[in-house]
Amino acid sequence: MPQKENRYDFNSWSHVGTPEVTPDNVRALLLKTNSYVAGYLAAHDVSRHRRWDLTDGSPSSDQDDTLRPRIILIWVADVYRHRGVGAALVQALADDFGCQVADVSWSTPISDAGQRLARRLSPMGIWIS
Repeated sequence: MPQKENRYDFNSWSHVGTPEVTPDNVRALLLKTNSYVAGYLAAHDVSRHRRWDLTDGSPSSDQDDTLRPRIILIWVADVYRHRGVGAALVQALADDFGCQVADVSWSTPISDAGQRLARRLSPMGIWIS
């Protein structure tokens, strides 16, 4: 669904069949409501990040090597957007890792909708990698 909607040609999830443990803790979170997929998030843990102040649009050059969960892809079905689904997925990722939402890292590039979500969840800036 995200591939079709966003017009990209790569898989967002590389594992098929039985889940496997990976060195970087690859995982996916799926949110269903009324037997429909409302959204999902794919993530893994990495330790190379920079701060990005979303107000001025320029990432900081200071690198941070703290291990953080990194959002590879977040997607919300069109009919469930603007209802807190994306925020709930990011919060679930933070809870799973044991950190605050502001400590979650986002992979780049970040779509306009992703930037709006990130700005709402972490108004002081985000971690990117």
